[in-house]
Amino acid sequence: MLPVIGGVMALLAAVPVLIVGLVVPPDASWVVFVVGVLMAIVIAIVSTFFAVALAAGAHERMGGGTPTVKSSMAVAWKRKKGVVGWALLSVTVGLILQAVQEKVKAAGPILSAIGDLAWTVASFFAIPIIAANDCGPIEALKLSTKTFKSRWSSAVRVEFRLALYIIGMVVLLAIGIVVAVLLGNIATALGVVVGIAVVAAFLIAMLVMGALKSYSRVALYRYASGLPTPGFATGVLEAAVRPTGR
Repeated sequence: MLPVIGGVMALLAAVPVLIVGLVVPPDASWVVFVVGVLMAIVIAIVSTFFAVALAAGAHERMGGGTPTVKSSMAVAWKRKKGVVGWALLSVTVGLILQAVQEKVKAAGPILSAIGDLAWTVASFFAIPIIAANDCGPIEALKLSTKTFKSRWSSAVRVEFRLALYIIGMVVLLAIGIVVAVLLGNIATALGVVVGIAVVAAFLIAMLVMGALKSYSRVALYRYASGLPTPGFATGVLEAAVRPTGR
């Protein structure tokens, strides 16, 4: 439910800014830029809030509790300084990478891609850290980088497997759409119903995969930090999170 609520709230929060952007004259480029940045900040804050809430629920569950939407959001609200700070830092990094890609002529896209990869690696555990600790964005980034460097080895396999699952779902979506089109040639109503069902199933599956991705990162972070991870086979976690050089 948290990814669903978060997505809806992010869209609703961005509506006022979007309306302002629509009434601004196209030739006022600086106003358009400011509106775009404000929208990015609003969406980032809301998205980060619910990402932290989801991670907080995972922490609570692995700590032996019974999380709810309300309890998870309550933890995220307590971490609001870290949430807002991390959202602002993420938007700032994104703007810098975009500027590099646009301003640096030949090497811009390559430098931007390298920077994006470095940011992804450094910030890998940031959300679980903010959910578990009352810390600011810089401290979360430092702790995330430290955890990644000192305790990370083949946990990339987790992300790789999740990516493969997503690719598989996209393939199934394409097949489902083709089937819906073929059925639509026979009976329009049947094709529409099948098409809606396929898209709905895909969206639900993507929401579940997003939640699983967040949950797995929390589990890996907790194991690397020596915290309990009930429900996960120790051997699997040992294979995914281990000191560099083993």
